[in-house]
Amino acid sequence: MNPSEIQELVLRAIRNINMARKPEAQLEASPTARLFGDGSPLDSLGLVSLLIDIEEALQDRGHNVTLSDARAMSQARSPFRSVDALVAYIQTSLHATQ
Repeated sequence: MNPSEIQELVLRAIRNINMARKPEAQLEASPTARLFGDGSPLDSLGLVSLLIDIEEALQDRGHNVTLSDARAMSQARSPFRSVDALVAYIQTSLHATQ
């Protein structure tokens, strides 16, 4: 998958999650949006839900990737801080499994 395909997959997952959230708790569905951390309406449970949604979408495309693994949690800068960071992390993870 190329970065734009991954980005669209992540943005689609955000839009899906937003359908179940109150308007004031909506996540911004843009490539530069902040996902997790200060200033984000996404809590830990919401992050896990988003990651599961993304993992399932990747699996539907034939990619078996776990996003919330020890490697992700041990990074100095969270790969979940923004859409761009998550897209880059997914791309790296996909290359590692090939």
